[in-house]
Amino acid sequence: MKKLLWVILCVFVFCCVFGLSAFSKFKDIFGEDLVAAFTLQGNDAIETLSDDEIQKEIIDIKYIKANGEIGTRQIVLYKPANAQGDVPVIFVPHYAVDENTADFVAYIKNGWAAASPYNVKNEYNGILATDDLVFNNAALYTLRTMNGIDKQRIAMVGGSAGGYTTLMLSQLHMGTVASIANAPIANIYFNAHVYFPKADEINRNSGLLDFRMPVQGMISKSFQPINNILTDENDPLWEALSPVSMAKAFSSPVVINHHTADILVPVDQITKKYTYDDNDGTLPKGFNASLEDNYPGILSSSLEELADPNELSVNKYELENNVVTGEMPYSEKLLTINVIDDGPISAKGSHSAPTTTGGFDTMPYLKDRMDKTLRNTEKLVPEKLLLLLERYAGNSKQLPAHKGIDDTVYGSLAIYQKEVVDELSTWVENHSLEEMDSAMQEALSISTDKEQYTKVWNEIKARME
Repeated sequence: MKKLLWVILCVFVFCCVFGLSAFSKFKDIFGEDLVAAFTLQGNDAIETLSDDEIQKEIIDIKYIKANGEIGTRQIVLYKPANAQGDVPVIFVPHYAVDENTADFVAYIKNGWAAASPYNVKNEYNGILATDDLVFNNAALYTLRTMNGIDKQRIAMVGGSAGGYTTLMLSQLHMGTVASIANAPIANIYFNAHVYFPKADEINRNSGLLDFRMPVQGMISKSFQPINNILTDENDPLWEALSPVSMAKAFSSPVVINHHTADILVPVDQITKKYTYDDNDGTLPKGFNASLEDNYPGILSSSLEELADPNELSVNKYELENNVVTGEMPYSEKLLTINVIDDGPISAKGSHSAPTTTGGFDTMPYLKDRMDKTLRNTEKLVPEKLLLLLERYAGNSKQLPAHKGIDDTVYGSLAIYQKEVVDELSTWVENHSLEEMDSAMQEALSISTDKEQYTKVWNEIKARME
């Protein structure tokens, strides 16, 4: 009995020490507001909003899960209290929007709405590329078809796993005036299947009183179920569910902001130009966050390497006193990548080096794109058009179509077809069917199944005419 009590006491002491060590480092890195820092939604607000300045609505979203069940989750929609007519909206995917950030306050003060998933659970990280992706697509579809939303001015802002969802939504859909992805996962295979387990091994070999990578250790387990869904590392879905595989499919402006010291979502999957060969000395020598060259298919490539070079701008920015400040840089290209050089990865880091503070002011970019509207920001891109044809035909790898369950629910082939027609019709309203047809013929010329997708396009065109 005494031996058993001694074992229990030792386990208790270990857990206390382990937990305090990890929490202490976690708190040092993120400060008091852990959620806002992790989801990368901007700095704490200096100015706050009163309840009578905001309208808040909770909306049920139904969607079909991978197993065929109909799931229901909710989104929250915030509007300025005095909003009239159709208002622009900022959609924050995957994570819940933080009402206490300067960005949120700016959205509402500028007369825009803000929306995000509601009542977000940690377990959703494990279905990031499957059921959660379908739900966020369903949320965006719901917003776009709602009364009171200006469908010519819908933008997205997401960070980390939410940055992944932002990229995926930007690549799979037309109809978004602009997007910002902060520290996005661009290669789900590398981040969830290779890098997280590699970093977890460092923690398993840490001393009792020194949990080496506390932040990474606290969040990596929530992504582990991704490996239970995609059990074969050669499964082509690793590619399909990674934004790198659709690097040429951006049709509206996207800005990616990423730090060289990001230990959670390594920058190498975005661009290999500025990745450090080693860490800052707080990790075993040689431990880095680089992609290797032996991954399946294209998964050893960065987003930059696979993107359209004519629609790409990549720049590195040096820090002064480890503070990120000023207006967020952007270009007139479809994809702008801003790399903030805050040194190599560190065991005490997170999405940036432990001493890095501040963030870019994103409002000038968002205001510029909102002012231009969808008519003047969206381009017809062959790779995007082919993805839309695939989805209409029920062949999308990212959004599998369901038949015979409920044709009124997102995830059904019927809704996907309506969605594709709506997105293409919006472009035609802003331009012309002749321009659309010309661009579609160019896309069909590079299709691997030109005959099938020509029939699909003719069917869509008949529904639009």
